[in-house]
Amino acid sequence: MDDLDKLKEEFRKIKGEVQAISYLKKGSLTKCYQTCGTAGCRCHKDKKYRHGPYWWWSSKEDGKTKSILVPEGMIGEVRSYIDNYKLLKTKVKMLEEISEKIIKIRIKNYKKELKKAR
Repeated sequence: MDDLDKLKEEFRKIKGEVQAISYLKKGSLTKCYQTCGTAGCRCHKDKKYRHGPYWWWSSKEDGKTKSILVPEGMIGEVRSYIDNYKLLKTKVKMLEEISEKIIKIRIKNYKKELKKAR
């Protein structure tokens, strides 16, 4: 198996891995503690009594930050969406790098064929 075949096989393998990635979304999870609207509540007197934790999923869309309150029971699931997005970005970068190598080899082979034809 030559270099080109090895690269093509690696490309096919990574493409299959990409296909196996489930739901995804870019963004981040942030744990927050908040004060409430009740003036006499102890959360206003001392930070250690603030309400929470509350988990917010934030992402940028059209230059604006969007935040969604995530139920505590879904934090793991939402975190997996974020991890899947990062994984996809990594895999796409790998596919791009392999594609570049394949293109360079194909160009080199094409030039060799042109020389032979002369």
